[in-house]
Amino acid sequence: MWLKQSLLLLFTAFFCCSVYSQENDNNRLFEQPGYSFPYQLNKPDKSWELPKKLVEISGLSSIDKHQLACVQDEKASIYIFNTKKGDVERKIDFGDKGDFEGLEIVGDDAWVLKSNGTLYQVKDFLKGGNPKVKKHKTALSKKNNAEGLAYDSQSQSLLIACKAYPWVDEDEQREAKEFKTVYRFRLKTKKLDAQPFLLIEMDSIKQYKNYNTATSLGIELLAFLDASDGDVSFQPSGIAVHPVTGNLYVLASVGNVLAVFSREGRMKALVHLKATIHRQPEGICFGPDATLYLSNEGGNGKGTIQKFHQKEKM
Repeated sequence: MWLKQSLLLLFTAFFCCSVYSQENDNNRLFEQPGYSFPYQLNKPDKSWELPKKLVEISGLSSIDKHQLACVQDEKASIYIFNTKKGDVERKIDFGDKGDFEGLEIVGDDAWVLKSNGTLYQVKDFLKGGNPKVKKHKTALSKKNNAEGLAYDSQSQSLLIACKAYPWVDEDEQREAKEFKTVYRFRLKTKKLDAQPFLLIEMDSIKQYKNYNTATSLGIELLAFLDASDGDVSFQPSGIAVHPVTGNLYVLASVGNVLAVFSREGRMKALVHLKATIHRQPEGICFGPDATLYLSNEGGNGKGTIQKFHQKEKM
């Protein structure tokens, strides 16, 4: 166990220091011909430092033009952050402690995702008092390590991104380390689709990161030592649906990238996230005007929320 942990730390440090030679001034590793990534992620338009209670911010969702809902991964509480005031103006408790990783607002309800795939529906969460909470268990488990949650208005569903083991079916024959998945939870039936809504092939990510031989070997070793987590080139930590295009934005704190996919599953862009700006990106959402928000866990410092306006046509 000690040897495994030491090797994991060693190769993780080496991996994080890798240089992506194909990167340009906007950190774009790949763009589909005819598509232009509409944000400059190395230049936030605004950034807020968060109070200590949100140092481990893990989920983010937009309420309106000036309000964001946040969740951190240790407490069953929803924090309302006012971007105009630059501070938390309200806290809504909905249960006990747990590993909460994703948050999405749908109508008057807040949906909170636990890492084991369980969804908490916090009904009329802004009305005050003790909100009514309903748990919805899914076919996902701790092995999947569900971390990202988004609302897809086109299918009236919640999208759940899995950081680790990609399959619901334990008898799945495909290699776990070769894929990452996003599943769809139907709000009408309160059921999870058995097949992934988005299937991400790791080779499609790695070919644009242009690793050297030593880094590639290190990544393979990490996947071998911890098969449940798989390839560290890309481990989803957040997901959001662009309100205009419907494209899926998948954030990966482990891997330091943001990937954009069409609804048909084709990758449209891959953008490197600089560690000096994005310390540990875990949360992602869009405002009603398509403004992009990213949140970072603080580690030994402070958590942050960053704001990015659209710079180009999509």
